[in-house]
This record gives sequence, structure tokens and C-alpha cells, in this order.
Amino acid sequence: IGMAFIIGYKMLLRRGRTAQSILAIALLVAILASTSSIVNYLNLQSETLASLISPGGTYLILSRNSTAITDSKLPANLTAQLSNLSFIKQFPQKILTADLIANSTTTIQVRGVEDVDGFLKARGAYINGASAKSWKEADAGEILAGKLSIKIGDELSLKVGERQVKVEVVGVFRSRTQCDAELLITMEAAKMLAGDDTISLIELSLKDVSSREMDQINKLGNIRLVQAQQLKEFTQQINMQTLAFLNIWSLAVYAVVTTASYIIATRLVTESSYELSMLRALGAGKSFIFTLILTYTATIAVLASILGLALGIAGTQTISTVLRWMQPSVEITPFLKPEQALQTALLTLISSILGCIHPALSANLSEEL
Repeated sequence: IGMAFIIGYKMLLRRGRTAQSILAIALLVAILASTSSIVNYLNLQSETLASLISPGGTYLILSRNSTAITDSKLPANLTAQLSNLSFIKQFPQKILTADLIANSTTTIQVRGVEDVDGFLKARGAYINGASAKSWKEADAGEILAGKLSIKIGDELSLKVGERQVKVEVVGVFRSRTQCDAELLITMEAAKMLAGDDTISLIELSLKDVSSREMDQINKLGNIRLVQAQQLKEFTQQINMQTLAFLNIWSLAVYAVVTTASYIIATRLVTESSYELSMLRALGAGKSFIFTLILTYTATIAVLASILGLALGIAGTQTISTVLRWMQPSVEITPFLKPEQALQTALLTLISSILGCIHPALSANLSEEL
């Protein structure tokens, strides 16, 4: 029986459509593997963003009619009015979107503050080098520095419209806030770039402030006071929604794998009717034929899983590499966890076996008829 099973198994594998069947399921697995690897990268970025610190009791003063921080314009004398309120610790800031001109032009976010050293200390930042003291100096966040290969001592040319300022990087800092992706300059340099004396926002550190004191702030002018939000809860919701999408997408792909396996097994039974009849004539029973078809389908599923995982991972890595060549500022590194690869292969095998059960049973029923 063992020798007959091996002969029958080899006979089915040598059929011309075996390679096509493996490729069909492999492409489905590749789609799932590539999607999972991209989702893994996005989730990793979300988790990194969620780890950024948003100091408690932090409020922002923006102009009332602004639609974005870069559109907000507050009068410079507002800081003097706020300084009369003893319960406030303020950090006036000017946010700009500037072109960094080097070998190629890259758009970055620049933040101008009155006291760079105090601003970084308030965030508990670690700095390698020194804090910017004059308009000719700047500090780069570690994310921005890593992305654009900025080092201490580099001279950067910043341009906003027709105005241009050259600054020297005197430090690279890590604050675990959104500032790590920005260039930090003095307020003087920011106003030179913008060509006006307005400020974008005023960051306030408020703790145990009464409603009466909040009213004092709101009455200072045409402003709105908003509380800085924590990113962690938001990114967790995004990750949960992304994982829910991936699960539904996976179910759809495995359903297609089951259908494809059903078609492959049905076609196998139909096209191999002569061989199966010959095996029955040699004494093969129902369980023999059933096991033979299941083994054939499982073999296709395993080989297709290996090929599909390789195609999916290699495909996404290749595309991300080509994209980096075309646009150096884009840094996408999709990856697939080992347990995900194992799970994908296992579920593909289960789906394929489920799909071939009915055709395998039908092959035995046709024998009885």
C-alpha cells in the first residue's frame, strides 16, 4: 500500500497543471504577505508616534480664525500681556514650513523659539552639542537629522518664499516629542525667514488653574485656547482599525484560497479519473484515494506558501528600495514577523485542505455510482 501511495502521489504531482496550481495560490499568499508587511511598518510608526511625550497641563494659544498652526498669527505683544499673569509659564513659538536647500530641495518644518535652551529643558531633552544662541545657529531633532544625514557643524540654507537664511547646526537633540522631526532656531531667525513679527502659537504650562484664571487668558484678545492632546489613545485606535482591516482582508484571501483549492481538486479528480480508476482496480480503497488527494493538495499549499511568502516580502522590499531611489526623502521599510509568516503558511494549508475535502469525497462517491 505504501508503494502504491507513493506511485499515485508522484503520478498526480507530474500532471502539467501542478505548477500552475502552485503559482495561483502563491500569488494569493504573496498579496497577503505584502499587505501584512506594509501594515506592520505603519503600525510600528504609529507606536513610535504614540511614545512621544505630550506634557500634561499643556495648552496652546492660537489665533481664533486659524485653520492650522502655520496659519496662526498672534501679535508679538501678547507675550507681554501673558507675563503679567503669575500662574503662567509660556513658550512663544513661530512655526514655518521651509525649503532646505542642499543637493536637492527638501521641505521641512522649522520651529522658532525665544529661548532654545529653556525650551529643550522644559521637554527634558537630551542634546548632543549646544543650544542655539543666535540667529545664525540651529539645533536639529534626531529624527530629522537621521533622515537627512544632518551633522553638527553642517551649514543649512533655509528658504521661505524669497527670503533665505543660513544657519549652522550646533546640536542634535532628542526630546521624544514631535520636535524631534523639526529644526529648532531662534525666534529672531524665524522672523527673518517669515518677514513679519507675528508668532504662530504660545505654549502654556498650566497646572491646577481655576476657571477664573482661564477666563483671564481668553479675554486677552482674538485668540483660542486649546489643550494639547495625548497621541497614545489616538494611535491605538488607528492600530486597532488597521488590524481589523487586515483580519477581514485575510479572511477574504483565505476564502479565495479555499475556492482555488476546491477548483484545483475538482479538476484533478476530473482529469485524473483514468489514473484513479486504475488505482482502484489495483485494490485502492476509499480512504486511500481520499488521503492521496488531500496529500496532493497539502503539498501544493505548502510549496505555494513558501513561494508566496518569498514573493510578497521580496516584492515589497524591492518596491520600497526603488521608491527610495526615486525619492530619497521617503523611507519605507516593510517587514513580516516570523510568527506571521508561520501563521500565514498554516492558515493557507488549512484553507486548502478545507477546499479539497468535497472533491475528494466526490471522487469516492463517483466510484460507488
